[in-house]
Amino acid sequence: METQRHSWPVAATLGAVCLGYAVVGLVAIQPATLLGWDEVVYVSQYDPRRPAAYFSAPRARGVSLLAAPIVLATGSVVALRCFLALAAALAMFAAFWPWARLLPTPWAAPLAALGYAGLWVSLFYTAAAMPNHYLAMAAVAAVGWFLVATRVPVTGRGVRPLLWLAVALALAGLTRPSDTFWLGVALLTAMAIVPAWRQTSLAVALCCGLAAGAVPWVVESYLAFGGLGQRLERASEIQGGTGLTFSLRQVASTLDGPLLCRPCVSGELHWPALLWWLALPPLAAVGVVRAGRAGRAAVGWLPLAVAASLAVTYLFLIDYSAPRFLLPTYALLFLPTALGALALVRAGRPRARPVLAVALAVGVTGHLAIQGVILWHWADTHIGIRRSYATVAAFLADKGVRPPCVLTGAEAIPIAYHAGCMSAAPAGHNATHTHAQLRALTCRRPAALLTEGEAPPQWAQDWDNYTVSDRMPGKDWRVHIPPWTPAAGDGSTPCPVTEPGS
Repeated sequence: METQRHSWPVAATLGAVCLGYAVVGLVAIQPATLLGWDEVVYVSQYDPRRPAAYFSAPRARGVSLLAAPIVLATGSVVALRCFLALAAALAMFAAFWPWARLLPTPWAAPLAALGYAGLWVSLFYTAAAMPNHYLAMAAVAAVGWFLVATRVPVTGRGVRPLLWLAVALALAGLTRPSDTFWLGVALLTAMAIVPAWRQTSLAVALCCGLAAGAVPWVVESYLAFGGLGQRLERASEIQGGTGLTFSLRQVASTLDGPLLCRPCVSGELHWPALLWWLALPPLAAVGVVRAGRAGRAAVGWLPLAVAASLAVTYLFLIDYSAPRFLLPTYALLFLPTALGALALVRAGRPRARPVLAVALAVGVTGHLAIQGVILWHWADTHIGIRRSYATVAAFLADKGVRPPCVLTGAEAIPIAYHAGCMSAAPAGHNATHTHAQLRALTCRRPAALLTEGEAPPQWAQDWDNYTVSDRMPGKDWRVHIPPWTPAAGDGSTPCPVTEPGS
C-alpha cells in the first residue's frame, strides 16, 4: 500500500467541513450556555475562582488540561466555548488529514468527516468540555498514522508517523484511559496478526504513546484513590458494576436522545433517526471491498476492527447508554462508509453517475436535516435546564447563600459552581462527606439543600423550606436552608451536635 500526496482541493474541503462543524455546533448550543454537570467537574479542577467539584474515579484530566488556559485567564463561558469549538475543529482536521493520503479515493476523507460532523450528538458536544469527541479524533488519528507508519521507512521523515502515532495515543489516554485500553488492544493485536507490521519501531511507538497517556491516571490512582486496583473497583461501582451484558437495545434507544439513558426504560425511538445507523454496515462493507481491490485492504478493515474494539465496553459490559459513548466508533466507521458510498457512485455506468451522485447528495442532505432536528430539540432542552441553574443560583444569593457556601442535593455540582459554592454529598457516587461532616460545614458557612420535586431526606426535615417555582414555571425546585447556618439570619438557632456516622 502506497500513500499519496494531499491535494489542496481535498484539504480545503476537509477544512471547510471542520469549520462548519465548529460554527454549527457553537450556534446550536449558544456560546453563553452555562456549563452542565460533567463540564463543571472537568472545568472546575483548575478554576481559581470557584471550588473544584468532586473528581470521581472513572474520570481523567485531559479535558481539564485542555480547558485550563482559558479557565485560568478568564471566567467567561463564552470565551471557553469559542475556544473549545476551535479546538474541536482543529482536532477533527488533524484526525482526518492522514486519511486523505491513505484512502484510495481521497475525497472519502472529507466525506467521512462530514458524516461524523453531521451527527447531532457530535454537534451537541462541539463546544463542550467533554472528552468523547477528543477521544474519537485521537482514535481516528492513531489508526491513520499507524497505517502510514507501516509503509514508511523509519528514516528521515519516516519517523514522523511514529511520533504522531505516539502523540495520538497519549492524547487518547489523557482523555479516557479506559477506552484507550481497547484502542491499544486492537492496534497491538493487528500488529501481531499481520507479519509485515511486526516492526520494533512501531511497537515502541505504540507502547510509549499508551504509557504516556496512562501514567498520569495511574499515578493519581495511588495519590487520591489508594491504588490502581481500588480506583478500578470504584470506577466499576460508579458505572453500576461491569459484567457481561448486551446493550444494543439501549444504544439504539439513544440515537435520538436522551443524553443519558440510565436506566434505559421504554423510550420511543423515532425511526428516521435509525436510518443512518442501518446504512452504515452495508456501505462500510462496500468500502472494505473497494479498499481491497485498490490494494489497500487495511484502510478498510482496520478502522472497522478498532471501531468494534472501542464499542466493547458500551455493548457488552455496561447496561446503560449515552449517545456520546460511541462517538469514537462512529468516527472510525464513517471512513470505510464514505469510501463505500463514493464507490457505489463510481461503479455505475457513466451516464448514471450524475444521477447516483445526486442521490448520494440527497441522502446526505436528508441525513443532516434529521440530525439537525434532533440537535435543536436537545439543545433547546438543555439550554433551558442550564438557565434554571442560573435562576436557582440567583435565588440562593437572595437568601444569603453566597460564597463561601456549600450546596448538597439535586444538581448540586453544576448549581454550586455557578453560585460560587462548594458541593458536598453524604451519599451516592459523588459522596464527599459523612452526614456529621456535612452538618459541621453548615455551621461554619452558608449552606442549602436542593430538591427537585421530592421531599427532603430525613436529616434535613427541620430545615427551612423555600420554593423557586414562581421564578420557573413548570419547575419544582426547592431550597432547604438549615436554621442555624450563617445564611439563616441572626444565628440564634444553635448548631446541633451530631454524632459521627449519623
